[in-house]
Amino acid sequence: MIIEYDGTRFFGWQYQPNRRTVQGELQGALKKITGGEIKLTGAGRTDQGVHALGQVANFHTESDLPLLSIRKGTNGLVGDDVYVKDITVVPDEFNSRYGAKAKIYRYNITLEPSPFRLRYYWFIKHTPDVSLMQKVIPALVGRKDFENFSVRNGNDNTVCDVHDISVTREDTRIVITVEGDRFLRKMVRGIVGFLVDIGRGRFSTAEVDGFFDAPKRDINYAPPQGLFLVTVKY
Repeated sequence: MIIEYDGTRFFGWQYQPNRRTVQGELQGALKKITGGEIKLTGAGRTDQGVHALGQVANFHTESDLPLLSIRKGTNGLVGDDVYVKDITVVPDEFNSRYGAKAKIYRYNITLEPSPFRLRYYWFIKHTPDVSLMQKVIPALVGRKDFENFSVRNGNDNTVCDVHDISVTREDTRIVITVEGDRFLRKMVRGIVGFLVDIGRGRFSTAEVDGFFDAPKRDINYAPPQGLFLVTVKY
């Protein structure tokens, strides 16, 4: 399944008892349609308030319903802030999470408090220097230990390979795109917050390497509403 959702009213992707989550909403709908217990495996566990344009999830079912019926039925049972864009049959061994080769996230920043943007952008009052933000990108790309840019969640492996980062300014918007093989909890938001602090002068460009080697430092995590899971590559 390829899924799009507005994360504003969800407590993240992962199922939580007595809380509305994307996984829980979809599993509940699929159970009604197929008549069996469904365990949905998502490519990424987006946090509360984070959105997706191309989340990928897989499940096993013994139902012989046509795929179109499953897709339409699911969309008819879930809220209007989640939508199954496509559904297809995959090999039994396919795993949305562990089979992913890369994920692309996009983060939106707005420099004006437009009421039409605030739900999906991070509004910042003081314009950062985008050229400084771009200057430090090479130091953040590659296979590195990103523990200091994330929140530990019982994961001992904190090494990730960031393939690419771009920072562009479009009028009163700044768009940051990050692609990598895997991401730790709040890692993209940590990278975005760090880049903005570089652009504001809180940290110098010469300090970047020290964030990988030194004990964890106090970084600002960008708020969730500006973050989108755009694409999962297989």
